[in-house]
Amino acid sequence: MTQIYSIVDIETTGGTSGNRVTEIAICKTDGNQILDRYVSLINPEQFIPHSISLLTGISNDMVADKPLFQDVADDILRFLEGSIFVAHNVSFDYSIIKNHYADLGISFNMKKLCTVRLSRGIIKGLPSYSLGKLCKKLSIPNKNRHRAMGDAEATAQLFHLLLRKDENDFITHSLNQLNREAVIPPNLPKEEFEQLPESTGVYYMHGKQMEVLYVGKAKNIKQRINTHFNEKTRKKSELLRRIHHLSYELTGNELVAYLLESAEIKKHYPYYNRAQKSKHSAYYVSLYKGQDNIYRVDIFNKKYGGNSLDHFTSVTMARDYLYQLVEEKSLCPKYTGLERTKGNCFKGEECDICSGRISAEEYNLRVSQLRDGNRSQSLLILGKGRSKEEKTAVYVQEGEYKGFTYFDPEHLDEPQDLLEQITPYTDNSDTQRIIRQFLNGSLAKRYEILEL
Repeated sequence: MTQIYSIVDIETTGGTSGNRVTEIAICKTDGNQILDRYVSLINPEQFIPHSISLLTGISNDMVADKPLFQDVADDILRFLEGSIFVAHNVSFDYSIIKNHYADLGISFNMKKLCTVRLSRGIIKGLPSYSLGKLCKKLSIPNKNRHRAMGDAEATAQLFHLLLRKDENDFITHSLNQLNREAVIPPNLPKEEFEQLPESTGVYYMHGKQMEVLYVGKAKNIKQRINTHFNEKTRKKSELLRRIHHLSYELTGNELVAYLLESAEIKKHYPYYNRAQKSKHSAYYVSLYKGQDNIYRVDIFNKKYGGNSLDHFTSVTMARDYLYQLVEEKSLCPKYTGLERTKGNCFKGEECDICSGRISAEEYNLRVSQLRDGNRSQSLLILGKGRSKEEKTAVYVQEGEYKGFTYFDPEHLDEPQDLLEQITPYTDNSDTQRIIRQFLNGSLAKRYEILEL
């Protein structure tokens, strides 16, 4: 029986507020030729950053009226049925699609192959195994780079070539290798790995004296730790040799996992989380009043009094936020540092203040509400708990994170009663970022948000 392969490529929103699919393409092949194709733009239900749009050519307007992932989920499953999932850097595409199905309560499990790993094993000694460099080296055409179908077709041609060159049956060996149990670190008891839950929470990697070496979060703890064990970088190999024990704490949902992970990293200061701990917010998006008395929003290297709206670790992330304000809050590009001009901004008649539809005073009120909204929000964010009978509550008081708790909704009279049950946690720039990105992302739609 002929083996069928599905060559998959996705484009996504990128960023840290939940990586969502914006386009998916699949080329079905028998290893010699492409038999069928599937492609669809997807509405990610969240803002696509400007830097991502520049890379992929997929804008917020392009996906606004396109289907949600849940609308095409059954079609994708039917198209993939009976095949092996193949992608360039398969862990990226596969894990994001698997997470999308998990959000819908659907199990997604397929045999998979990575054309990066296959290329390294079959065509050895190349300086780079990125798709672009491989296509150039092997004369594989890709006229639509960074669009899902363009990259999927190029990956399919690469896969066909790898099958022809696979004299030592490396692909069959890789299939068996990738579907075996994880390569467990030498000092870790096997049963500790086997007993890990496939649930959302925070996990800990411990040394010989139970010192915390690494803290992470995951929607599926066992799957995520399995991924760690299969990584082969020098730093990761060093960590794996030092692991003697694993532990975890279930959180029930991703928001609490994000918040708890942040708190635990600051509490334990794990050696292998150093890269994450060392990040500092060097770029602040703040508002100020110009000489013409019109509010401007721009990027600064330090806090601008009490008028900072958000903070980022790169200029690109800060600029993406400005583009989001222009698009979603109807701000003027000229007054957000995105365009330097004395005339009307590039939005022309679509810009409320440049077109004269609103006055400077009305525009200032619109901008000041961004700051006031950040300061005064008091919320209870209710999400899934660790069991069907339980829920979680995250408390934000006037924009300041106060902590979270687990509770039984059957024994709750009023939401205000939860405030006394909140386990206190420290508010800081990281928790502020986590909560802002949560409220602005698609993840918030799966929670109940109560304004207090």
